[in-house]
Amino acid sequence: MSGPLSMDEVNELAETAERLVAAKVARQGGISTYHDHHIRGAVTEARHTGRTDELSPYVALLTAERFRDPLPRLDRSDREVLAALAFPVQNFVATQGVTDHLTWAGRPLYKTVFDLASYPMLLAELAPGTVIELGSGSGGSALWLADVAEAHDLLPVIISIDRTAVDLTDDRVSFRTGDIGHLGEVLADCDDLPRPWLVIEDAHAHVRAVLDFFDARLATGDYLLIEDSLAKRATLREFLRSSPHQYQLDTRYLDLFGENTSCAIDSILRRT
Repeated sequence: MSGPLSMDEVNELAETAERLVAAKVARQGGISTYHDHHIRGAVTEARHTGRTDELSPYVALLTAERFRDPLPRLDRSDREVLAALAFPVQNFVATQGVTDHLTWAGRPLYKTVFDLASYPMLLAELAPGTVIELGSGSGGSALWLADVAEAHDLLPVIISIDRTAVDLTDDRVSFRTGDIGHLGEVLADCDDLPRPWLVIEDAHAHVRAVLDFFDARLATGDYLLIEDSLAKRATLREFLRSSPHQYQLDTRYLDLFGENTSCAIDSILRRT
């Protein structure tokens, strides 16, 4: 186990953090976020006290490759994953609401507040031709995705699938009723859907069958998000090791607010 850093090492780390935050603020047009101010304070503290507990994870996040092999993170135990979360787990589990659930247009929207911020950025960058959502619920999520896409002047094909019919009609969303375990029947037309695809697994059923189905159909640059994935890690590991194709984690969205600040824990995947 490595010992405490020498003051030379502390100063080197502080200089790196200072340089990283300055470059980030420059990209932001000279406007600092709360966290940028916080890191500047942590730099000053490190130089006076030698404490680097704030700076080390910051530098690690900002210097790591955006796209990386998902298996090293997926191979961790649940305990290790929860310990590395940017927020204590009791705070993280509150991000879908405590006194009430989140809503959109009067319908339940079971996303975390972090996902409400990161999904629009992903949609804007990816500009998907097709969004496929598995697990419609009452339709709030699909409606939200359609509204966010439209706000970015995007009009993707949006297909939302559930075994129960959705009591909602919207010209921008095709709500389909069917068995997730038989996607070939529900998505018989998928070969003709425009690219790139954004596939969101939120049905929590037949997960391996779902992964295999899309593995045979995804193209380079398509995204596959597995929501509420902590309980699906073993299945994801087995799938990624057996697939003839390659996937990378997109940590821009996965770690936007710190490590794993998404309901898709270690599972925002891009086909390479």
